[in-house]
Amino acid sequence: MKKFVFILLLIAGWQTLAAKGENIPVVKKVKPWRIGIEGGLDFSRFSASKELFSPDNQTGWFVGMKIKTSIPLPNLGLDAALLYNQNKMEYIVSTDYREKKMHMFVVPVNLRYNWKIDSNFIFYIATGPQWNWLVDKSSISDVGNFDHSFFDWNIGMGFEILKHVQFGFNYNIPLGKMGEVNNVNLEGHTWNVRIAYYF
Repeated sequence: MKKFVFILLLIAGWQTLAAKGENIPVVKKVKPWRIGIEGGLDFSRFSASKELFSPDNQTGWFVGMKIKTSIPLPNLGLDAALLYNQNKMEYIVSTDYREKKMHMFVVPVNLRYNWKIDSNFIFYIATGPQWNWLVDKSSISDVGNFDHSFFDWNIGMGFEILKHVQFGFNYNIPLGKMGEVNNVNLEGHTWNVRIAYYF
């Protein structure tokens, strides 16, 4: 009963302030999560010898969904994505180059530090783990023995403009091998450029 009376008194006091024209503070709605889409290009180098793979960059692309949120610490936030990645792989058989496509689902999770330059421009740095899962391991089985999944570590930076568009640059450091080719451990070092749009 006391709680009910207290609530009534609180409502009555609020209405009295409103009647007197007092400014009542308005709590702004803050979206805890923002959802967007992301795509981009990557350029990979494999750590095997030149006798096994082309020394040139192996190009690829990716696209998928992305989410981000802030955390209750100054300037910090988290983002994660679920991306489909297709990467070209050129390998050598005898003296001929052959090409295969690697199809993967990629899940990066990053901790971000944001510098807000003004209301329309934010600069950030980010780092975190990335899980890579091969969609069709059998399609590249003639190249070598690849693991179904492997991990990388991301280091990146970028900027966000107009509260919706984000540009970024990342480097993926392998955390272990992605497979073996002719008994040689294979690792992929990747640079990528990406753009995201948050709704």
